[in-house]
Amino acid sequence: MGIDALSPVAPARIRCLVLPSGTITRSRFLTFVERLQQESTVRLGDVSPNTKSQRNMFSPLAFPTGLAIYDMATVKPSSSHLALAPFELYREPLVVIGIADGSNILHGEDPAALVSVNVNGKGTMPGGSGESIETIRRLKDDYPRALVHQLFIFDCDHRVPSSPPDVTFVPSLEHSKTTTMKTVMCDLTALLLVEMTSYAKSLQALPTIETPKSLQDQRFSGDYIYDSNSQFDSIPRPESRISQTPTSRSSSPAADLRHSVPSQGSIVASDDVDERSTSRPSSNGYKTPPIAFNHSNGVSEVQNSSVDKERMRRLSRDRVAIQGFGSGSVGERARNKAKGRKGVVLGSLYLLAGRWPDALKELVESATVARSLSDHVWHAKALDYILVCLLVCAWAGMDFEIPQICYPLGDKTSPGLGKTSKHNSLNSIPDLTPLKSPNAANRHVSLQNLCTLLPDLVNNILHLYVRAANFTADQLPQISYSDSAIRFAKLLTVIENAHGSLDDHGLQLVVLNVDTTTKPTTIPSHLASFPTKAEIAGVLLKALPNSAMETSLVANDRVDILAGVASVLAKLGYHRKKAFIMRELVTILLPALIQSRKDSAAELGVHPAASLSSHELIGNGNGLEEAFGSVHRSVLGIQSFLSVMCKVYGVVLSAQAEMRMATSALTDSDHNDQIDTSIVKPGSLQSVVGIIVEDASTRSFGDLSLKVDILRLCINVCEALPDLSGVLRFSGDLLKTTASGIAAGPESRDGSPALPMEDQARLLSNISRTVNAARKFNISNADAEYWDDFLIRGIEITKTSSLKPPSLRKMVQLDIGSTFGSDAKDSPFIYNPFGTKSDSATVEPLLVVGEEATFSILCQNLFDFDLDIEWMRLDTVEGSIDTLVKNLMIGPYRTQSIQILGAPKTPGVLKIAGCLVKVKGCRERRFPIFKSPWKSIGETKFKRLGLSPAVMNSECHTPVSEAARSQREIITRGPVTTTLDIRVIGPQPNVVIKKTSLLQSAVMLLEGETKRFTMTLRNISNTTPMDILSLSFSDSASSILQSALTNKNLSPAELYEIELASYKRETLKWRREDQGLEANIAPNEDLLLEIEVVGKPGLISGSTYIDYGYLGVEKTKVKDEIFTRQISFPFTITVHSSIELVRNDFLPFTGDFAWLNQKKKLESHESAHSTPPDRRSRAASRLTLKPENRFQSLLERLGLGTQGSDHFLLLLDFHNSWPKPLSISVQVREQTTPQEPSPFDLWKRAYTAHEVLQPGQTSRLVLLLPRIFLADPYAPVPSLNSTTKRQFIHSSSTASDNETERTAREAFWLREEILKLMRASWTEDATGRTGQIELRTLRLNARMVDAIKLEEVGIDLAITADSTSEPDSESTCPVTQLARSVFRVPVDAFLTLGATITNRLQTPIYPLLRLQPSLRNQQYNVALDLGRKFAFNGLMQQALPLLQPGQSTEVQLGVVFLASGEFEIRASVEEARIWKDHTTKKENGGGDIADLGIARLLERTERRAWQSREACIVHVVGDV
Repeated sequence: MGIDALSPVAPARIRCLVLPSGTITRSRFLTFVERLQQESTVRLGDVSPNTKSQRNMFSPLAFPTGLAIYDMATVKPSSSHLALAPFELYREPLVVIGIADGSNILHGEDPAALVSVNVNGKGTMPGGSGESIETIRRLKDDYPRALVHQLFIFDCDHRVPSSPPDVTFVPSLEHSKTTTMKTVMCDLTALLLVEMTSYAKSLQALPTIETPKSLQDQRFSGDYIYDSNSQFDSIPRPESRISQTPTSRSSSPAADLRHSVPSQGSIVASDDVDERSTSRPSSNGYKTPPIAFNHSNGVSEVQNSSVDKERMRRLSRDRVAIQGFGSGSVGERARNKAKGRKGVVLGSLYLLAGRWPDALKELVESATVARSLSDHVWHAKALDYILVCLLVCAWAGMDFEIPQICYPLGDKTSPGLGKTSKHNSLNSIPDLTPLKSPNAANRHVSLQNLCTLLPDLVNNILHLYVRAANFTADQLPQISYSDSAIRFAKLLTVIENAHGSLDDHGLQLVVLNVDTTTKPTTIPSHLASFPTKAEIAGVLLKALPNSAMETSLVANDRVDILAGVASVLAKLGYHRKKAFIMRELVTILLPALIQSRKDSAAELGVHPAASLSSHELIGNGNGLEEAFGSVHRSVLGIQSFLSVMCKVYGVVLSAQAEMRMATSALTDSDHNDQIDTSIVKPGSLQSVVGIIVEDASTRSFGDLSLKVDILRLCINVCEALPDLSGVLRFSGDLLKTTASGIAAGPESRDGSPALPMEDQARLLSNISRTVNAARKFNISNADAEYWDDFLIRGIEITKTSSLKPPSLRKMVQLDIGSTFGSDAKDSPFIYNPFGTKSDSATVEPLLVVGEEATFSILCQNLFDFDLDIEWMRLDTVEGSIDTLVKNLMIGPYRTQSIQILGAPKTPGVLKIAGCLVKVKGCRERRFPIFKSPWKSIGETKFKRLGLSPAVMNSECHTPVSEAARSQREIITRGPVTTTLDIRVIGPQPNVVIKKTSLLQSAVMLLEGETKRFTMTLRNISNTTPMDILSLSFSDSASSILQSALTNKNLSPAELYEIELASYKRETLKWRREDQGLEANIAPNEDLLLEIEVVGKPGLISGSTYIDYGYLGVEKTKVKDEIFTRQISFPFTITVHSSIELVRNDFLPFTGDFAWLNQKKKLESHESAHSTPPDRRSRAASRLTLKPENRFQSLLERLGLGTQGSDHFLLLLDFHNSWPKPLSISVQVREQTTPQEPSPFDLWKRAYTAHEVLQPGQTSRLVLLLPRIFLADPYAPVPSLNSTTKRQFIHSSSTASDNETERTAREAFWLREEILKLMRASWTEDATGRTGQIELRTLRLNARMVDAIKLEEVGIDLAITADSTSEPDSESTCPVTQLARSVFRVPVDAFLTLGATITNRLQTPIYPLLRLQPSLRNQQYNVALDLGRKFAFNGLMQQALPLLQPGQSTEVQLGVVFLASGEFEIRASVEEARIWKDHTTKKENGGGDIADLGIARLLERTERRAWQSREACIVHVVGDV
C-alpha cells in the first residue's frame, strides 16, 4: 500500500497484515485500508499505558515522543521471509487485522457473519452465522506467530451487542470525528505493546538464538519453512527452532494468547556451541522446544530486573556445560554470545515499539558484545539496527550522537565486557551518548557526521556478512544479505541525489517514502568524499546472488531481489543496467507463472489452455510493488512494469496505451472498480507529429534483435498470466517496432518491416485469437493498437453527385453576358504588395448539404499480410458529414485507394483531418493525413551516451553549436499533416433545360445578321426555389480571338481590334424585356429565355452557360461572392458571307463648294420666304442619295451645317458574296463638338447612300465627310483587357521609330473618329433579312491621314480693298473673290492682305508669321523676283503675341500689285518658343494606363511649324 518493503528504515516498521472478512467488495476493502494507512504513524504519547507493571516493558510513558510506524500489507510474507524471524523480526506480521463491511448489518445480515475472516488471502469471502468466536480462533490458529489479532468492522455506527472483545467497530466517515481512526490505532498500539512485553520476556528466557540458515541448508537438514499454503509443503515441519531448558509450564497471563515462539534456527545447547563446528546430534543435550511461549518454563517468574538477573544467573548455572569454566571458556563465550544476540532482538523490539533511546542502548551493548566475540552476523545486524535508530531519530527531529561502535577504526572491546549485565554496561561504553533535546545546530552536525560515516559503516556491515560466510553455522541467508545491500544502496542513493547531504526532505523519503526533495543550489563541501554513483551501484550489485547461491533461493525471493536492485538502479539513473536486471527478473518470473497456471488448471481439473476465467485476468503487483512504486494490482500493473523495461531497450510503445494506463492510474487511485478503457483520442496534429518523430528516434536507437526478444518475452509473460490486453498490446508493439516507420513514396524501396513474413502472419493470427478469446469472456475494449501511423496517405473528392458542382461567382459577374471580360475596375499595378492576394490558383472543393460525394482515400499497408478493416469513416475537426464503409481489405505491401460516399449535414466549412479506422483486432483510432513521403533522418554523429540518444528532447544533449543545432532541426523535422478543407453550402435548386426553339440545336445566318431563339428552363427541385440567374456565352470565333491575343508581336492597334471583337462586340446575348425584374423560378415551375445570335466570320459553334442558385436574401445584402450551379446548351452555328468591304480610299476635297453654298446662303438670307438653315438641313438629310443625283445632293449640303468648310472624300468598294441581290445602305452623320452639343439624335440628320448589289458584284460608294481634328493625336492605344496592360514600358526606339509610332497612333485615332461617323447595313429585299456591314476593315496610310486631318493651326489668307482709300475709288479698283482663296484685283490698287491664324491646340503658342508672295507657275528663281512687280507696307515676317487655345488673330498688310499676272501668296506659322506649363500635367486621353516610356519619347522638344493648306491666288489685271 505504498510502503517500500526495502526501505532503509524497514526494521523500524511494524508489519500489519490486513485481510478481508465477510462479504466485502474490493473497492470498499481498499478504502478501509486507506483509512488505516492514513493513521499508520502513532505517537507513543497518545497511547494509553498498561496499568499492570509486569507487562509495561514497552510502556509508552518511557518515551512519549517516540513513534510506532505501521506497514499495512494486504499480502502475507513468503515463508522464506518468515524464516528470518527473530533475526529480522520486522519481516513477520505482528498484527493481523480482519476488515469487514459494517454496511451489511443495515441489510439484515448477522453481525457474527462479518467476523468470518478470509484467512487464505485469495479474495474469497467466506461467512457463516454464529461463528464469530470460532472465526477469531481460526484466525489465531492460522497466524499463531502474530501478537495481536483484531477484527475491524467499518461503517458500523453502533456497537453490536455481545460482540467478541477482539472486534472493533469503526463508524463511517460521516459519523467519524477527526480523532476516530487515531483512537483506533492508539488502542491497537497499546494492545501490541502489552503483547510485545510477553514476547520479549519469552525471548530473554531462551538459552540462545541461532542465526537463520539458508533455504538450501534447511532443505538439507529437513527443516520446515513456515507456510501452510506454500509450495514447500513436502518439507517436514519442526515444532520450534529456539532452545530452552526443561522447566515447568508457566501460569503467566500471556499463556492464554498462545503466542508462538519465533522459529528459524536449530536448537543448540550452550555447552555445544562452537563457532568453527557444525551442528551436533540431538543426543548431546538438545531439548525439544515448546510450541508457544506459554509452554516454556520459567516465563511467569520473570517480573522485574533484579529478579530477572537472579533468575538468569540460576538458569545459566543450570545450563552450564561441563566442559570448562572461567571467562575464557567455551561455555562462557556461548552464554555471552547468546546474550548479545538476544540483546539485538530486544533492541529490534524497542525499535519497532518506538522506544528508540532504549533500542539504541540495547543495540550498542549487543554490538559491542558481538564484536568482541567475533559474532559477525549479529554484529552487522546490530550496526544495521543502530543505523536505523539514528535515521528515525533524525527524522523525528531529535539530536543524537553517533556511537563509537559504528566507527570501523574504533578500539575493540575486550572479551570480558560480556560479563557485565546489559543494564549496567552503558557506563563502560564511551562512545554512547544519550538522545538530547532538539538542537538545530547540533542536529545538522550530527547529520553531516552520519553522512560522512555512512559509506564506511555500510562497507563494514556488508564486510561482516561476508566474513560470516566463512563459518558454516553463521552463514547468512542470501535473501537477508541481498535485502541489506539494497537498503543500504537506497540510503546512499538518497544522499547522493541530494549532493551528499541528508536533510529533512531526504529523511521524509527514507522513512515515509514521500519524495519532497529539491536540488540544493550549492553543492556541499564533502560531496567529493561521498561515494559516486558507480560505487553505490557496486554496493547494490552485491545483492545479486551468484550462481552457487541462486539454487538456495526460491523464485519469489529472486524476483524480490532483482526488483529491488532495479528500483535503486533507476534512482541512480542507470536505466540500461536496470533494464538488464528487469529482463532477468522476467526470465525468472515466466517459468513460475507457467507452473502456477498449470497448478491452477490441475486443481480445476482442466487443461492449462482452458483455465482462463474472468477473475483470473486480474493480476497483482506482489513483490514488484515496492520495487517500482505505484504499480497497481491489476493488468495495467504488469504492463507498466514491462513498458519500463521496453523503453530502455528502445521499443516503440503505443502512445495511446500509455495514455490509457495513465488514465486508469488516476481512476484506480479513487478505488473505482469500473476502469474506463475507452479509446483515448490523440490531441492536436502537432502532438501526433511529435509522437511520430519520437517513435522514429526510438526506433533508430538500440539493437533490433534485442527489441524483438524483449517483446516476445513480454508476450510470453502476458500469455502466462493470462493478460489478454497485454498480449494484444505487446503484439502490436512488436509490429510497430519492426515496422519501417516511413511514409512511403512512389520510389521507396525500404518500406518493408524487419520481421520475417512468417512471424508477421503468426503475430496477426495471435492477435485475432486473443481478441476472440476476450470476446468469449465478455472483456470489453480488448483490442490491440494499430502499428502504422501512416495508414492514411491522402483524401480527395473524386466525384460529387450527378449534378454539376456549384462554382464560386462574384456579384459583378451576375449581369455579364460573356465569360471573357469584366466591367470591374482593375488595379493599374502588375504587382501590388499591399493588395489582396488572389487565390485563383487553388480551387477549393465545394459540396452541397444533403448531396452525396465520393471520396477517394489512399491507404498504406507496408506489411506482408492482408489488412482487414472492419469499418472506416471520415474524421472532421470542423463540420459534420455522414460517411461509413465496412469490410475493406488492403493487400500486402501496397498503397490502395478506397472509395467512400459521404453527404455533409450542415453548411459552413468542412475540415477533414483524417479518418477514424477500426482495423480487425485493433482499437478504433484516428489517423491524420500524411500526403507527402517522409522518412526519418538518423544522426551520423552525436556526443551522447546511455539512453540520451533515444530521447531527442532531453536537456542533457541540447546542441551547443550552430551546425549541431541545424542538424538537430533536420533530424527532428517530422512529417507534414494535411487537411482537406471543403466549403459546404446550403441546399440548391436543380434546374434543367426543358426545350428550345432551335431545330436539331443548329442556327444558320449571314455575316452581320442577328437571329433569336428561345429556351425554357424548369426547376425540378421540390423544396428549393431559384432566385439568382446569370447567363454567359462562349463561341468558336471568340476562342480564335482569344488564342490570337497570346501573340506578343501584335501592334497596339491590332491588339485593340481583337480585344474589341472579343469583349465589346458580343456574339451571343440574353435579350431581356424585363430588365428590372429578377429571374426567379419556384419549385416545379418554368422560365422562358430569349437568346440573340450575331453572325461573325469564323463562327461555327456556340454555347450558352446558365448559372443559377439560391441566396435566400436580397442581392444587396450579399457582400461579394455567391455559389451557383451551371448548366450548358451547346449548339451549331453556320455563318455565310454577305457584304464585304474590299477596298477603301481617302481623297482631299476642295472647299470651294462650301464657300459657294455659304455665298448663296448669304444672298438669299434677306428673302422673307426663305427657309431657315436648320430646316433646310433637316429636309435635305432626309433625302436619299440615288446614283444619278448623289454628288449634286452632297455638294449642295456643304458648308450649310454645323461643320466647317473642309471635307474629304471616302471611297468604299463593297462586294456581294451572297447568291442573292442585297441592298446596302451607308449612313454618315455630322461630327459633334463639345462646344455645340446636339440636342437630338445625330443619326436623324445623317445622309444615307444606297446601292443594290447583284450576286458577285462589287460597287463603289463615294461619301463626303468633314475633316477631323484630333486634340491629342499621339495618345496611347487603349487596352480593353487588363491582363495585357503593362505598368511601365522602357523603349529603346530611335527617332525614326518614334516618328512611325506617331503616325500609327494618329492614324488609329483618325480611324476611330471616322468609324463613329459611319454605319452600314444590308437588306435582302426578297426575304426581309437584314444585317450590319463590318466597316472596321478600313485601313489608313500617311497620304490618307493628310487628307483627313485638320491642321492644328489654321491659316486663312484673303485680299480686300484698302479701307484708307477714298470711297469712290472702290468702283475703280474692285476686288473680286472668284473662289475661297482666289481673287481678282487691278494693277496699282492699294489692297489689304489679311492673314487669319486660328489656334486649335489645347496649349497656347507663340506664333511667328511668315508671308511669301511669288509669281505663279514660274520657276523658283523667277517666281521670287518681285522687286518691280509687288510692293507691301510692313513686314513679311513678324512675331505675334501669345495665342491662347481656340483663339484666332488677324494680321493685315498693305500690298500693291505693280504688274499684271498671276500671283501666289503662301503663309507659314512657326513657334517662336515652346510653351511650358509648370502648373498642370498632361493627362492621358487614351487608355487607362499611361505608357510613360513611349509618351516621353513622343513628346516634341523642337519648335513646330505649320503651312497654309491652300495658297492665296491673285489674278492681277490691267483693266477691271
